[in-house]
Amino acid sequence: MGEVTNAYPLIRNVSGNNLTNVCAILSSTDEALVHPDKTACEAELPAGYQVTLKLTVDTGLGLDTAIKVVVNSSEGPGAETSRSSCRDIGLPGWVPAKVGVIEPIP
Repeated sequence: MGEVTNAYPLIRNVSGNNLTNVCAILSSTDEALVHPDKTACEAELPAGYQVTLKLTVDTGLGLDTAIKVVVNSSEGPGAETSRSSCRDIGLPGWVPAKVGVIEPIP
């Protein structure tokens, strides 16, 4: 693997319905090997709740790259976000304390 890029997307269920098999997938424009933490899933995300997931993608060493997170569930279409620079997405420099914790949306 070259260099790894981490992203910590905050997934919010504002749909009004409970969601199942909620998965987030991270990708980059210069992805080399498939990182084992490229995808993270939650079995259920109740309506009105949120979760922060940790995703990792293998990127080119020392290169700035475009990066995208796609979220989907068993209930249908999801959402996606992208940035032209991996330095503009996620929470650089620190790891959120509540990764994987499902909690009510404030």
